[in-house]
Amino acid sequence: MSNLAFIIIISLAAIAIIIIIARHFPALAVLDADNIPEEKERQVKEKLIKNRINRKFSFFNKLSKKIISLSDRIYNFFQSKLLDLQKKNQKIQEEEYLFNASLVEKNKVLFSRVEELLKDENWEEAEKKLIDIISLDDKNFLAFFKLGEVYQSEEKWQEAKQTLLYANKLAEMFPEKVSGNEVSNLNYSLALINRELDDLNGSKDNLLKSLEIDPNNPRYLDLMLDLCIIKKEKQSALRYLNKIKEINPDNNNISEWEEKINDLE
Repeated sequence: MSNLAFIIIISLAAIAIIIIIARHFPALAVLDADNIPEEKERQVKEKLIKNRINRKFSFFNKLSKKIISLSDRIYNFFQSKLLDLQKKNQKIQEEEYLFNASLVEKNKVLFSRVEELLKDENWEEAEKKLIDIISLDDKNFLAFFKLGEVYQSEEKWQEAKQTLLYANKLAEMFPEKVSGNEVSNLNYSLALINRELDDLNGSKDNLLKSLEIDPNNPRYLDLMLDLCIIKKEKQSALRYLNKIKEINPDNNNISEWEEKINDLE
């Protein structure tokens, strides 16, 4: 048999095979894994198992969240109760100690508590403690001074002013019990309060008293310069600005103050 005849026979056989496959292709196409009953059953079982696992996981996930939330609430509840009990025990111990302590010791304990409350900005409790001190010693300068500052922190300007004015009167009555630094700080607080109350003249008078005691205090000088600018007192403003340049040349507000003073008539 020649090579040509062999090639012709092979080609005819291939064509016959292609024709047979083409006739039966639709049947082969649908004969896939999804159409085999056993395969379908396996896929359905897998899907059911997967869904069941997901449902269980979701259930346990929700349950765990609820348990965690409940445990947090229980912890916070008992923690709160424990803190309340500690505060109550501390108060009982404090009252027992104060009952037998001298006035000096009582004031020392109460002022220590006041400092803690002020640090925590617990103005209401600090006010109560200071009033307790005043009830024991109505001539206590420091108690009135700190009470005035509590009202100042709460922006109760009138209460703060009246309380500090009384503290100032006590300082004048008992100068031996009050330091110069305390008097200057008190007048500085009054200056800030009077500025809030739009009493610029009163504020300036308070600052002058502070500067008599501590003439180089940067806080006092800064506030005085601001007041002079607000009151349009150009010469006084220049004088205090020069003082600030002398003692605090690195002050970041100097250029701004210079511009404001130059704008004054």
